[in-house]
Amino acid sequence: MIKFFRRIRYNLMEAGKTGKYLKYAIGEIVLVVIGILIALSINNWNENRKYSIEEKAILSSLLENLNLSKTQSELLISDEIALKQSLIRILGIASNNAKLTSQIIPDSIFKSAVWDLYSDLPTFNAYNNLKSTNKLSLIKNQKINEKFTELEFRLNKLRNALDDRLSVHQIRVDNILEKDINFIPLLKSNVPNINIENESKNNYYQLLGVKRIRNLLGMKLSFTQDAIDFRENLDEEIKGLMILIENELSERE
Repeated sequence: MIKFFRRIRYNLMEAGKTGKYLKYAIGEIVLVVIGILIALSINNWNENRKYSIEEKAILSSLLENLNLSKTQSELLISDEIALKQSLIRILGIASNNAKLTSQIIPDSIFKSAVWDLYSDLPTFNAYNNLKSTNKLSLIKNQKINEKFTELEFRLNKLRNALDDRLSVHQIRVDNILEKDINFIPLLKSNVPNINIENESKNNYYQLLGVKRIRNLLGMKLSFTQDAIDFRENLDEEIKGLMILIENELSERE
């Protein structure tokens, strides 16, 4: 093809048709420029298509992980609520509670209220992996990016609340199990084949009349309510993100 165009230019110059030669040369340049622009346009289209496919795969991965995170979040909220109810029960401060007696607090309930503590967080592996590899920049939807920023904020607030509760629990609340009761009977719920007949029974009614112990368990109840609130806030962020990503993916179908 190049030889063909050269032959035409050579023939025009040989024939002394300079004007036609110049017009032809300009036309040839224009064709070359147009060819380059078309090639760049096709290349850009291919690149954009590649990024669009990768972005869709990223959003699908995030949605799948968020669905798992939502399940984890709901289970953890349920555990926290059960802990809260146990604390309220042994403290005898439910709004409809009758006068507290030692007989209405089984060892298993007291152990659950004083011993249990939930420090786990929902996992966001897909988001963390994408963030570490800078792949999140491929997400063009600004609302989704802003929502992930808000999710990180909520997650940090929850983590701080759980750390505060754990610190107080380790320093103060665990002392109740170590110093104020006979812990062996409480093992029965976890280790059912042990014999606790010769163990001294715990008088929870008397124990829960001690101001120090009531205050410590009241503090644990307060921290647990904070944990529930922060967990529910995080759960709302997860659900909001899922809706945004689902909508974005549906628009691409």
